[in-house]
Amino acid sequence: MHSPLNATLGIRTIDSPDGTSSLELDTDERFFNEVGIVHGGITMLLLDGAMGRTVGRSLAEGEGCGTVQFSNQFLEPAQGRLLAKARIVRRGMRLVFVEGECFREDGTCIARAQGTWAVFRLRPSGTGA
Repeated sequence: MHSPLNATLGIRTIDSPDGTSSLELDTDERFFNEVGIVHGGITMLLLDGAMGRTVGRSLAEGEGCGTVQFSNQFLEPAQGRLLAKARIVRRGMRLVFVEGECFREDGTCIARAQGTWAVFRLRPSGTGA
């Protein structure tokens, strides 16, 4: 399944055979903050999305996942085409530890992130809260 938010913003999904996922976005002035560079929230969105999609690809049928904790470090200004890559560090029964990096088109790592995702059983439709 692909995110309607990603489609709206023009974010492309790249799923690798090894189970990891990446998100790619061509940025322009529509994504700038007040000082004329890509807003940090865009970088965080790409990282969270790539990390969450990577976790999602590891789920069994009937399981869902959600971000519990997300920490981000900005290393360089973001500009142009951005690519966020993620990998699972460790997966347990209920928690998944994930890392991600976001790169500019020239290969410069502009941000890193670490996060924890919870794995839970999805409730069948119509069963209530």
